Amino acid sequence: MKIKLSATFEGKCMICKKKSIVFTAGDEDTQKTVTVCKECADKMGSESTADVIEKYGKVDKSAFLEGIKIEGKGKAG
Repeated sequence: MKIKLSATFEGKCMICKKKSIVFTAGDEDTQKTVTVCKECADKMGSESTADVIEKYGKVDKSAFLEGIKIEGKGKAG
């Protein structure tokens, strides 16, 4: 299992359904992701990230697509 975490952003928690600052955790193997607010993350502090993804996550293959790659030939500026 390889878990990836996003930066925080404004969004909707998949657990409590409230709009707030959230983050997304995803499992590359199952391609399931879950978006969680700080309040819910604190309440589930004893559960592993893998268990939370399995329990509340939904398959989102687009979350695991390769992002932007920036290459340069020299120093900027």
